[in-house]
Amino acid sequence: MVFTINKSLFTLSIVAGFLGLTGVSASANSYTVKSGDTLSAIAQRNHASLDGIIKENKISNKNLITVGQTLEISKANKKAPAKKAAAKKTTAKKVNKSHFKTSMTVKKGSAHAAVVTSSSSSSNTNSNPTSNATTTPAAMQSQGVVYLNGNKWTYYTGAGFADGTTNHGGYDADGYIIVAAPSNVPFGTHIQTPLGEGVVHDRGTAIVGNHYDLVMP
Repeated sequence: MVFTINKSLFTLSIVAGFLGLTGVSASANSYTVKSGDTLSAIAQRNHASLDGIIKENKISNKNLITVGQTLEISKANKKAPAKKAAAKKTTAKKVNKSHFKTSMTVKKGSAHAAVVTSSSSSSNTNSNPTSNATTTPAAMQSQGVVYLNGNKWTYYTGAGFADGTTNHGGYDADGYIIVAAPSNVPFGTHIQTPLGEGVVHDRGTAIVGNHYDLVMP
């Protein structure tokens, strides 16, 4: 047992002595200078520190190296490879397609030129339907007839309407102006009137073509 240990130690001593004689470190790489080499290029090529190579090889003038010169580059002078910056993932925002829907309904071949804002049943989506009025009730009564969007607008008073709507002072239960429209415009259609946004609730024998009638508030 003792003989085996001594033999191993003897073998390791020979290897260490050989490395010492040749000047090669077990933790270093050797590089032989070639024509056109510079210390900075050698350091960059071997991913090593320039100052570390100069210090390790005891180089007094970093601009003076000779072809065939052996340089030791230990692992301690190696630079860690630069990590590639991870590309940031950009998440595209989802677009709410409902924002692109228009409420305007255009009927092909329709004889009237009314600005229809909705063909659905009456619902109070506008907090103030009269905010987009182009005239006042008094001015309309004074003029008798108002032309808007290529349509002829007149006014009337009434308590009962063709679709059974109840008059709330000239407005329906949702606050929209009650409109009598030609028979080809469905009940519940929202339409721009001179007094603001209205909803079709009535008909009239004289209401044809581009002629509309609205209840005076």
